[in-house]
Amino acid sequence: MASSKNIDFELLRTFIAVVDNGSITRASAQVHRTQSAISMQIKRLEAQVEQQLFDRSGRSLILSYQGKSLVAYARRLLNLHDEAFNRLSSINSTSKITIGCPDDYSTSLLPKLMAILHQQVPHLHISIITANSGELRQLMDSGDIDIAILSRLPQNNEGVLVHQTQGIWLSRDAETFNQRPLPLVLVEPSCKFHSSVIDALEKSAIDYQLLCDASQVSLLLTLIGQGDVVGVLPDVAVPKDLTGFFCTTHLPDLPVAEVIICLKGAEQNILGLSLQEIAQMMR
Repeated sequence: MASSKNIDFELLRTFIAVVDNGSITRASAQVHRTQSAISMQIKRLEAQVEQQLFDRSGRSLILSYQGKSLVAYARRLLNLHDEAFNRLSSINSTSKITIGCPDDYSTSLLPKLMAILHQQVPHLHISIITANSGELRQLMDSGDIDIAILSRLPQNNEGVLVHQTQGIWLSRDAETFNQRPLPLVLVEPSCKFHSSVIDALEKSAIDYQLLCDASQVSLLLTLIGQGDVVGVLPDVAVPKDLTGFFCTTHLPDLPVAEVIICLKGAEQNILGLSLQEIAQMMR
């Protein structure tokens, strides 16, 4: 690439949005441009760098060798750009940011994120929206939240990995695990652990009765604590000082979910920190 040529930062931002979302459709929603406009911007970027960035031989959106090489440089350039802009912008006591987080992670990962942001801006006003990951994605696409903690979708490279959480079986009474039908209280159906539990029990031919599903972890812990039911929660949602609860390995194995952080639109930096820096500090 000739040194006299320049790369358009707007095109780089669109490129990273497509890479992070894994599709032009989701990138289009986040950067508020049509799919055709996104495609045109990618072609303009390819013209500027004189390289093909995506392998278009199949239906899937796959980075070419040159595209993979550009990703790291693009992130660094955008991070430096955004950091410089944020440092030069006045951040005062009225600064406000909105964070979205599922209830599962609100007592463990969310406080870590808040502490990191308050360390950057001590008088920052943080608003919290608690909802499932699907609803939070819609709020990010509409620009209603700035940063979100989410459960990563299968076969997706969205966001930056913060934590891997394992599902665990919980009951107040160990004998309850042997009851048939198994009396269940689960997280809401949109959560990965809901469908995974049902699938695992049916594949193992274990009779069950779903007594309740809810989005509030505190309610589920209360129901489990009252006895005579079995619940499943991601381990990160279970308080470390919890006592009097039993776990079991006699029921089917449960999956591991990936927890990530994302920024709205194609932003790469928030309050002077990159997503990678935030994720590292939260681990």
